[in-house]
Amino acid sequence: MIPTFHFEDIVMGWPLLQQGLLVTLGMSLVVILFSLIFGTLLGFIRHEDRFMLRRIAALYIEFIRSIPLILFMAFIHYGVMFSLNTGLGRSASFLESAIVAMVLFESAYIAEIIRGGFRSVSTAERDAAKSLGLSYPQRLFSIYLPLVYARSLPALMGQLIALIKDTSLASIIGVMELTRQGEIIYQNTFHDFEILLFTALIYFAICFSLSRLSRRFEFGANQRQTALMFMEPA
Repeated sequence: MIPTFHFEDIVMGWPLLQQGLLVTLGMSLVVILFSLIFGTLLGFIRHEDRFMLRRIAALYIEFIRSIPLILFMAFIHYGVMFSLNTGLGRSASFLESAIVAMVLFESAYIAEIIRGGFRSVSTAERDAAKSLGLSYPQRLFSIYLPLVYARSLPALMGQLIALIKDTSLASIIGVMELTRQGEIIYQNTFHDFEILLFTALIYFAICFSLSRLSRRFEFGANQRQTALMFMEPA
C-alpha cells in the first residue's frame, strides 16, 4: 500500500514555515557578515608573528574548535548572555544569544581558513607588492587580502554552507527558526515525513544557491589572482 502524502499540511503550515525561514535567513546573514569580519581579524593576528595577541588568538581558536556548537550555544545563552542581560536589567533575547554564540563559534573556523590563505601568499608576491611602493596597509587591503580570499573561497563557502545548516541548532535555546517551526507543525498533525522533507528541500535550495553563487565568485577571484601574478618581478 502506497502511503498518502499529506500535502495539505505543508499548505496549512506555510505561514509558520515562512516565519521560520525569515528568521533562519536573517540570522544566517548577520552571522556570516560578522563571522567573516571577526574571523579575518583572528586569522590575520594568528598568522602575523609581530602581534603579542597571537598566542591568545591561537588559544581562543583551539578552545572554540574543541567544543560542540550546541553546548557552546547553551553556555552563551544560559550563562554569559543571561548574566549580561540581568546586569543591564532587561530580558534575554533568544535570537541575540544565538547570533552571538554562532559568530564567536564560526569565527574560530573561519580564522584558520584565513590563516591558511595568508600562508599561501608567496615571498615573490609580497616582493612584487612592495615594488609598487605601497604602504603595508595598502598592500594588505589591495594585494594580500584579495589573494587570501581568492585562494580560501572554496573552503570559506563550505564553512558558510555548514553555518546555515547549523542555525537549526538555535532551537535548543528557543529560537523559532525553520526547523523548530517545522517541528511544531508535525507535532500537531502527526505527519512528520511531509514537513521534514519540505524543510530539507528549503535548506537544499538555500545551500545549493549559495554554492552556485560561489562558483561565480571563484571565477572572478581566479581572474584577479591571475592579474596579480603578472605583477611578480621577473
